[in-house]
Order: sequence, then C-alpha cells, then structure tokens
Amino acid sequence: MLIVLICALFGCGSPAAGDPDNFRGVKWGSEASSVPGLNQIASDGDLVFYEKGNDRLQLEEVKLDQVIYGFHKGRFYMGMIYFPATGFNRVQEIMTRQFGKPATPDNTPSKLLWDGTEVSVLLGLGDNPDVARIVYVYKPIQLEFELKK
Repeated sequence: MLIVLICALFGCGSPAAGDPDNFRGVKWGSEASSVPGLNQIASDGDLVFYEKGNDRLQLEEVKLDQVIYGFHKGRFYMGMIYFPATGFNRVQEIMTRQFGKPATPDNTPSKLLWDGTEVSVLLGLGDNPDVARIVYVYKPIQLEFELKK
C-alpha cells in the first residue's frame, strides 16, 4: 500500500496506456448510494469498504477470491481484487495488454505498477505467498485525504 501512496503523491513508473474511467463498472468519484448491490464489510472513519453481491469473481479465466470497493466520504476512490497467486503471471499478461509495460518500483517482479495521470494500478504478491492482489487508486480523492493527514 505504501508504494501506491508514494507513487500517487509523487508519480513514478511507466505511465498507463490510458486511465481507466471506472473499476468494474463503477465510475471514479461515484457516490456509494448510487452503486447498487453494495454490502459494507469494513469502515475506518471516512473510509468505507464494500463488496458487491452481484460481482463476477472472474478476470478472463482467472478466478477471483474477493473484489472490494473503497469509498472516502462516500465517493469511490479504490478498487481491490484478491486472487490466488498461481494466477499472477496470467493477470500480469492481462494488465500489460490493457495498460502497457509496467514499472517495478522496488525492482522485484512481484510488484508491478502502472501509473496513469489520475489512476494508479498496482499488481503485487502480498505477505501471504498464496494471495495476489490488484489495487486501483483514483489519485484525486487519494491525494485529498492523504494531504489532510
């Protein structure tokens, strides 16, 4: 998460081929109340995280474990996708086809970054070696609350 925040604040890595204007059909900045099917799973102050009951847990042929939608003050700013680490290479291919060549912020092939103008996308293996994740961050809202800390 720290890499995403640093890159969101200062920019780093390869620019994305084009900023996605949404995450799985939810436009950046959308109000939580306008997104049907959200089920709250966690909150921390102004941050609220949801799953969608009707989400398709698949990215092409890669089965997904969980998809999370993050909102700050009710506005959509972060999407997270968790999946088995065995699908990491295939997801990397899918993401590279979609966004272009990634940067490797810490020079390891297990953390890849696509840094667009308004959206940063991080693909990485987590602390649990069996789980990988993709994190999409909408920078205008991320910066808004990071600068207020």
